[in-house]
Formats: sequence, structure tokens, C-alpha cells
Amino acid sequence: MATVGHAPAAWSHEQRAAVLAWLAVGDLRPRERARLEMVKGAILGWDLAAIGTWAGLTEATVVRWLGAFRGGGVAALADAPRSGRPPLADSDYLDALDTAVATDPRTLGLGVDVWTSARLSAYLAETTGVRIAPGWLRVLLHRRRFACGRPKHSVAHLQDPAEVAACEERLRAVGGKGGG
Repeated sequence: MATVGHAPAAWSHEQRAAVLAWLAVGDLRPRERARLEMVKGAILGWDLAAIGTWAGLTEATVVRWLGAFRGGGVAALADAPRSGRPPLADSDYLDALDTAVATDPRTLGLGVDVWTSARLSAYLAETTGVRIAPGWLRVLLHRRRFACGRPKHSVAHLQDPAEVAACEERLRAVGGKGGG
């Protein structure tokens, strides 16, 4: 396939500027970035075979994306909406998740000291009406930078510091583990 219509002179200054501006954006999706790089290659004068080889696509696909860019600009290179079930964890659910994790379960009348993913899933299903499996809830927690793990129960907060010090002193006096 020839490069007719894809020569550097065939591209406007505005198109070149738009491509370079969008490539400078750091949060592009990988497929959109690859499409912009194909357009950039065409702007720089690469032939269709070289662009296709670089992108791992056929020349026909390269021509299709170049045509889409010419017809609709950068917006035409975006992915089309995907079909399928919409996510259950919308922004309201994620807000409820953040609030629940930041709240002590005892203050909510749950009678437990710590959240587990199963407890948190059940609580959120009751309060939001959206049921998400505990395993997926752990993924959401990880994405939101919450740490999941087994709780370490301690009674240190219930102990009298003076009494603990006295017991430790008695243990040292007898040589360790109660050799009395």
C-alpha cells in the first residue's frame, strides 16, 4: 500500500500539534497511545508498512486509524464503550466502603472489634443494597490502599503498667520463667 495521502505535507499544523499535545499527556490508555503513535509516524513520513510493523498491525488497520484521525481528530482514536454488565462498585459504594473501613465496627453496633472482608461485605450489602463478594472486596480495598490482614489481638491496653513492671522484676529476680 502506498503512502499517498499520508505524506508529511498532507498533515495540517493543527493536527500535528494535537498529536504531540496528547502524546505529552501521561495518563493515556495504552491502545490510544499506540494509535496516536501511528499517527505521529505518518506525520513524520513513515510509510504504512513501517508503521504497521512497529504497531504489529496490518496496513489496512493503520489506514483505518489514520482515516479515523483525519475525520474526527484525537477523539476518534478512543476506544468505543465496552458492552457488559456495569460495575457494581460505583462511587456511592466506594464512599460507603471508605466510611465503613474508617469506622470502628463496635460503634456501628456490630459487636466485633475488627473488620474482616466477610463482615465488611455483609455490612455494606445491608447498608448499600449492593452485594460484593469478600474476595472482590479485598481487591477493592487493595486498590484504595487499605491493608488487609489478620488482626493481632492484644490485651496490653487492659494491663496496669505498674503491675506489669512488678511482675517483670519478680521474673528477673528468680531467673526467668518462674523458677521459684
